[in-house]
Amino acid sequence: MDLRNRKTLILFWLFNLANALIVVPLLLSPPSRAVWRILILLVGVAFPLAATVIHWSMAGILLRLARHAVRRADYDRALLLTGRMRVLARHEFRGAVLALAGRPKEAEEVLARLAWAAGDPKQRAKRLTLLAEVLMDQGMWEQSKDMLEEAIGLDIGTGSPCTVLASWYLQQGIESQQALDLVERANAAPGLAALKPSVRNGILALRLANKAVALARLGRHCEAESAIIEAFGMADAESLPGAASLHWHVCMAFAGMGRLSEAREHAQRASAVDPCGKYGHLAVRWLEIDRRNSTA
Repeated sequence: MDLRNRKTLILFWLFNLANALIVVPLLLSPPSRAVWRILILLVGVAFPLAATVIHWSMAGILLRLARHAVRRADYDRALLLTGRMRVLARHEFRGAVLALAGRPKEAEEVLARLAWAAGDPKQRAKRLTLLAEVLMDQGMWEQSKDMLEEAIGLDIGTGSPCTVLASWYLQQGIESQQALDLVERANAAPGLAALKPSVRNGILALRLANKAVALARLGRHCEAESAIIEAFGMADAESLPGAASLHWHVCMAFAGMGRLSEAREHAQRASAVDPCGKYGHLAVRWLEIDRRNSTA
């Protein structure tokens, strides 16, 4: 239902409520009027209000359970939970789950609609960033870059668009210095300070892994190793997708330093931690390419 239809429905409901409260009591005897008004208020106000509170409480519970499922890399469970209510089936979180599950086309369908519907600049920046990332997963590089540049102009939050644009360069093996500068810019975002320490550390751990990839490709190997050590010290070990992403990026960093045995070790860890997810799939694909290159 679009906004115009919702407004019409609300006005119609208010008109009928006013009739019930004002017109109908005039037709009743005085003792019955007060009882009638109380009944109508209960039916017309209290019950819908209670139903709304229950609806949003259930949505909050399902979303919380879905988040816990994602931390365990149980994407099917998370998608099942978010599919139980329309408000969650159209939520950006569902798009993020589909992306982590390695289903970028489905994620694009959810996120594209939400990105164009967002009116708040901060919300639009967040959704454009998520959408750009799933487009990158499908090799749609130019479209994703346009979205990231718009998101960077809108973002007043944690600097995520800069981080994803850094990945845009690193995944294509170009402009490592530009990628490094973008990670540093993201880390200076004012919104980071407002996050819970555990959440902030998880974000910074993945950014440090990106930074390590850029430093490795720039030949700054000692700094890259320091960034890797720092990333593992800050990482949220209980988030399996986060751990898989971290190992995958560290694999890329060691590969950039020419240390292929260590790169293979981290790729194997990424695939073991989250075998059904995006980063597990990337790790398996890299190991297959590395195996072919080794036997060529």
